[in-house]
Amino acid sequence: MATIESYVQPRRLYRYRSTANLDRELDSIIKGYLYCSPYMKLNDPMEGIFTSSSLLRKSAKYRDIRNAIRDNKARTGVCSFSEVYDHELMWAHYSNQFTGFCVAYSLARLLKAVGDNISFVRMYYDETVPTVYRTSKDPTQLAKMVLSYKNYRWLYEREWRMFAGLGKVYYRDPECVTKVYLGSRMADADKEKIGKVLGPLEIAIKPMTIDKYFISFEDEAD
Repeated sequence: MATIESYVQPRRLYRYRSTANLDRELDSIIKGYLYCSPYMKLNDPMEGIFTSSSLLRKSAKYRDIRNAIRDNKARTGVCSFSEVYDHELMWAHYSNQFTGFCVAYSLARLLKAVGDNISFVRMYYDETVPTVYRTSKDPTQLAKMVLSYKNYRWLYEREWRMFAGLGKVYYRDPECVTKVYLGSRMADADKEKIGKVLGPLEIAIKPMTIDKYFISFEDEAD
């Protein structure tokens, strides 16, 4: 039987953040944790929707399997990342119209720093909702499969997800955070606070520059 292999992974993953709760966001960087939310609190109301195959619906265990998937979805925490830090729509939608910031994480360091029970997945985008077939997979795996699908209209996000328990996931290694990018509309007071708090951690802070229809960041060669 053939296998599916993944030989390439991104060097960094990115989290677009608003300054609405800036103290909390900075606290997560200082203390080294990521917050995993329940899927029902994500901004897409179609999260977690799935259908069942006709064969599964005829199974005597159909109701038990669906209930188990539902319960495992509710217990699964989701932390969302993107593969890109310079996408205008992401800055508009998730960093509050360019007033927020974007945190860069070293994926290799995160993989070493978090627990073995935590997984990272690249989202799959499709025009149809996922289908659950009769399978030997346990409900936890099926719940994560369902939560790894999104409508193809979200493709521009190039999303990765970290699946873990609900709440805080500590990585503690300060070098997991490599850079912080600042939106072009960020308030001066927020810029000052970020510089003051993150300065001692020696995290590179990159202000955004806009030139015509392009955004860029200082000395961003790597």
